[in-house]
Amino acid sequence: MSNLISVGVIQAIFNPKSSKKPEKPVLQVAKIAHNEYSSLRPQRFKVALNDGCELVQGIIPVNSVGASRNINRGQLLRLTHYNCLIKPSLETKETLKIIIVINYELVDNQLYPIFHSLSPPQVRNIRRTPLHTRSLQQSNAFESNYTIDEEFFPISTLSPYYNTWKIEALVGTKSDVRYWRKFDGTGKWFSVVLYDSSGEIRATAFEQQVDEFYDQLQVGKLYEISKAKVGSSNKKYSSIIKNEYELFLGRETIIREVLDKDTSNFMTFNFVKISDLFEYEKDEIIDIIGLVIKVSDIQEITIKSTRRNVNKRSITMIDQSQYQVTLALWSSNAEKFDKSLLNHVIACKNVRVGDFQGRNLTLLNDSLVIQDPKIKETKALLDWFNINGSNSKFTSLSKFTMQYDDDIKTLEQVKYEKLGQDDKVDFFLIMATITFIKKGTISYPACPTCYKKVNQRDNEWQCDKCSQSYQEPEHKYILSAILTDFTGNSILTFFNDTADKIMEIDVNELLRLRDEDEDRYHLYFENASCKPYFIKCRAKTDTYITENENTYEERSSVRYNAMDVSPVDYVIRAKKLYQIISNIEEEMIS
Repeated sequence: MSNLISVGVIQAIFNPKSSKKPEKPVLQVAKIAHNEYSSLRPQRFKVALNDGCELVQGIIPVNSVGASRNINRGQLLRLTHYNCLIKPSLETKETLKIIIVINYELVDNQLYPIFHSLSPPQVRNIRRTPLHTRSLQQSNAFESNYTIDEEFFPISTLSPYYNTWKIEALVGTKSDVRYWRKFDGTGKWFSVVLYDSSGEIRATAFEQQVDEFYDQLQVGKLYEISKAKVGSSNKKYSSIIKNEYELFLGRETIIREVLDKDTSNFMTFNFVKISDLFEYEKDEIIDIIGLVIKVSDIQEITIKSTRRNVNKRSITMIDQSQYQVTLALWSSNAEKFDKSLLNHVIACKNVRVGDFQGRNLTLLNDSLVIQDPKIKETKALLDWFNINGSNSKFTSLSKFTMQYDDDIKTLEQVKYEKLGQDDKVDFFLIMATITFIKKGTISYPACPTCYKKVNQRDNEWQCDKCSQSYQEPEHKYILSAILTDFTGNSILTFFNDTADKIMEIDVNELLRLRDEDEDRYHLYFENASCKPYFIKCRAKTDTYITENENTYEERSSVRYNAMDVSPVDYVIRAKKLYQIISNIEEEMIS
């Protein structure tokens, strides 16, 4: 194995007298801190790197290397791009060596035993040098040797322990100037979100720096930034930014605009397919790309808690998965993005997943929207739409709330739990197949205004509720069907909205076919049968009086009505079942 690993290379990497770092050293992963990864924290995790002679800490940003979480203990990494630093240990008075891995290659897929050299160089004695034994000249020599003047520092590797750095970053979003008031005075501040190919970070300026930098920093432009303070981020204001640190622009901060440089590679996306949104929990932050097929007008919404009016606009997006999702824009974003987005591709970074009526998305203050970005995903989406997508039918994710409901009851459970009995109304969800639809009475004559039943009097149809008369009624569905699952069967009533979904034809048109084309009439009933559905039901006990041989008897029965219905989407349902099985396996292991 000594012919694969770069034995003793860590000593050369941290040698302050060397003017050049070793190129593409091969190190072994000796330990992985898996618990360092979280979707709400920066996308990085810690490893222990081994060269056969000593171990050092390594930091690998996930978003700059792709599938970093697939690294296993014992694998060999070839570091194609890396930096290193020394910082004081928080636990001891010694210094700590850290290798920041920016890019790497797997040497192979083998898992090797942790390697120890039989003839190690004299590096074990200098693994950690006490801080007080290093002279000022040595410290300055080391730091100047690893200061990146010609090479910009990746945003994902910024930390409070490394003061001499310079980044080249794209301004993605910029807030308005905001003001605060406290008992001891007032102040102002603004923030921007900076991006490069390795990650993102929020930068904030206060007071005089607001006047200095607000007009200088423009969205979509590229800047060199140095001498800003790196501190812990306040998640109250930057919860969606995937970085545990934040930049604070001060009096010594230097910002210079970079001109005539292609910025298309200064931002990385981790796009999620629209069809996969059910795999993400409520309030998770994601990136998404889609073609805009609908842009609503601005609506004025009143916030109940504050009684404040805000503007809202909805955008409907599609992608190659043949699903569509709604993106909500609020306040200034609703005014900024108008109907000019229609039929354009938009890439959205850091939008929030919602679960209202299925799945939806919300554009936040620090979210980023790029129209027609110059990336390969844009071309792929447009090519697909021009060839196949324009003729495709798209399914809205708002229809699939029921697909992901955990509490699905069987028909046997409904009867055993006595749902709808004891003078109460119960709502429940079933997954069942329509096996038979009665063809006797399938509709009732309804008032076009209130949808109540109308009665025919003197060649007119009169509504007792509206006190109006009509020449012709508007028929509404009232279907009675038998549903079956693996535990039994039951009778369910479908009214107009739900019956429309299973019959796939307007009831007035169906009544016309009954008189003109009986074969086509029966065909609609056949097509609606023997199909599985998710059905949200309402159960309530109805009481009625029966007459038998001049005697009257009060009886009651439970009536089941369909409140909503959705065809079974097998892809989404399979993903949900896989999630349930995975949760059970985790509980068994724990």
